[in-house]
Amino acid sequence: MINMLTKTKISIVFVILAGLIGTGLLFMQTNGYNSGEISYSSGDVAFNVTDDRELVSFADNVFIGKVIAQTGNKANTPPPEAGDTPGFSPQTQFSIEVVENIKGNLSGMIIVSQYGGYKEKGGVNELHLIEGDKLLEPGNTHLFATRFNDIDGWHTIIVPNCGNLPVTNQTDHQNKVERFKKAYSQEIPSKF
Repeated sequence: MINMLTKTKISIVFVILAGLIGTGLLFMQTNGYNSGEISYSSGDVAFNVTDDRELVSFADNVFIGKVIAQTGNKANTPPPEAGDTPGFSPQTQFSIEVVENIKGNLSGMIIVSQYGGYKEKGGVNELHLIEGDKLLEPGNTHLFATRFNDIDGWHTIIVPNCGNLPVTNQTDHQNKVERFKKAYSQEIPSKF
């Protein structure tokens, strides 16, 4: 009887371990992340990103949206005449459900592109992010400030850390809407 009980326990432990290992491998495959390395870059912006009025002016659309799913990853490569220029990062696309417009008139599901994502480096996929940013996660809600890209048909987040602000609850939602509606009413015209 003890032998049978021990064999059953060992079998259960084996099934649980196999499931956990399988889940880990699936996670690594679906995210393309197998190097454990993250690289960060920084960039210059042509306006004062700490001034909501300038951010809203530069944006085509400002809205609250819920991240539904990652839909793509596109390498952001330099033009051929630039050669192998460092600093060009991939972009990752997400389907976003528009919840509320502040500037613009978007509705339904749209595609938003975020600077950052996976790119091959030395035979492995490396996660490349703009300093201080992280990839959007399905299920989270954000305030987005975007510019429309007519070539690819998606809305690109203007600036990490202020062009995709997390919305944590209903009060935060209302506060961000009021803050950016006020900025929109007082926007400082963009020079670009």
